[in-house]
Amino acid sequence: MSRWKHRFKVTVFDENSFSEIRVFRGTPRGWSWMAGGVLALVVGLTYLTVAQTQLREWVVPGYVATQTREDMAATRALADSLTVMLERNGQVVQALRHALAGDNRAIEFLQGSDASAWSTSAEAFSDVDTALLAAGPHETQLRIQVLAEDRFALQRRSERGGASGTGFRYPPVAGTLSDELDLGIGHLGVDLAAAEGSPIQAVDDGTVLFSTYTVETGYTLVLQHRGERVSIYKHCASLLKTQGDLVAGGEAVGLVGNTGEWTSGPHLHFEWWVQGRAVDPRPWLGIQP
Repeated sequence: MSRWKHRFKVTVFDENSFSEIRVFRGTPRGWSWMAGGVLALVVGLTYLTVAQTQLREWVVPGYVATQTREDMAATRALADSLTVMLERNGQVVQALRHALAGDNRAIEFLQGSDASAWSTSAEAFSDVDTALLAAGPHETQLRIQVLAEDRFALQRRSERGGASGTGFRYPPVAGTLSDELDLGIGHLGVDLAAAEGSPIQAVDDGTVLFSTYTVETGYTLVLQHRGERVSIYKHCASLLKTQGDLVAGGEAVGLVGNTGEWTSGPHLHFEWWVQGRAVDPRPWLGIQP
């Protein structure tokens, strides 16, 4: 009989008393099958534990987590959509260039009436003659005219501005006179009604001496000018300059508002001081006293 099929008896004795503890009977083939079954069971349980749990992300080399795969797929989809969008934007830009050059098919493409026909045509990928996009004589003349004019009407000098060493060059705001100077009641300037948020500009070059909020006059700004001249702007909605700033004549320094206790509506209270005396500014505002 082959040893592979020969039955054996394995006895386990106690080393001290030599009494039998356990007896194993069987053949080498049976024991091999048993060992193989135990090994397969261990391998199977290990595989299921790793494959069906989060351990696979830590144990299996090169394994990509599910969330990572989802993020990669979303990123790929986003990249594809962005690529399509960039191609579409490129076609629109090219169509605009051709439309400006007088290409009717490009205009139809921009209007959406004949999008596919023009976008796949040879003209969609051809360059436009830059000479067709150059400014014509009428456009050139208009550009020169616009550059020659003032950009802001508020920065135009009043007719009497700068004529006197005690006056100023720019009106503080585009508004109407709502209250005159009255030294008898302590009204040391004029009130100019204007829409709230309208820009207030410096009447001449100067330096900001005071720029803050007071309870009575709200946001208030004081400018020091050459020749011992001072301009004061009260009840502003906000101030655009801070103390110490250098300001050019005609530059915006604040916005018309209705701040402070001594006001009843949006307006600018403007005071003009020369050599320490409050002066009526109407002559330099183009308003007859």
